[in-house]
Amino acid sequence: MYEVKLASFEGPLDLLLHLIQKYEIDIYDISMKILTEQYINYIKNVDDLDINQHGDYLVMASELLRIKSKTLLPEAPMSEEDVIEDPREDLMRQLLEYQNYRLYADILKTKKEQHEKYFIKRSNDLSDFENAKQTPLHLDLSELIAAYQKAKQRRKTIASEQVSVSRDTYSMEDAISHVTTALKDKVTITFDDFVTFSESKTQIVTLFLAILELMKNHIIIVHQANEFGEIQIERGSQYVE
Repeated sequence: MYEVKLASFEGPLDLLLHLIQKYEIDIYDISMKILTEQYINYIKNVDDLDINQHGDYLVMASELLRIKSKTLLPEAPMSEEDVIEDPREDLMRQLLEYQNYRLYADILKTKKEQHEKYFIKRSNDLSDFENAKQTPLHLDLSELIAAYQKAKQRRKTIASEQVSVSRDTYSMEDAISHVTTALKDKVTITFDDFVTFSESKTQIVTLFLAILELMKNHIIIVHQANEFGEIQIERGSQYVE
């Protein structure tokens, strides 16, 4: 006598699918004799069977006995118009639907486990930008990029035909220091103040990135006084002399 636990199953259909797989029963041509006998034996070996808690298992047992008895009864004479109904059809439909339900449940469980492996970055706090002093005209990042492209084009226009190759040592720290130092003497400076047409392309790119970094850290504020006007750079809330 071995101990059997119904808690391992989610219901009678779950138990039936387990028995069908275990005894290799064709779900499309169910052997009611084998399935009913194995199901009844399984129920008999449950040592803690509670009719209030496991009543649905007993209902399925009676249903299996009913279907089995119908398959054993001799067929009544039928006319050519009569349609032969398989007493196992409804049980087969329920088992197939439940099998599909379990399949999709397993797929969703796998997706959930995969999703739990990813960490979702929290959104940045932009309240400082929302509460910052509003300028007369909002400056879009695309306009800052356009100014960068304009400076680069001007550098290209006056470039000498003579080409020389040298290592560029102008770093982000140099560019940041360049901007913050310029603001010590002036309340407002412009982007063009830093472009003297003698800088290399790398220096212009580095200066542009430095301005973005300073904006991000609230060390400078960038805006325009009017549309298509010069880009104005002022001291931000975190600017320290």
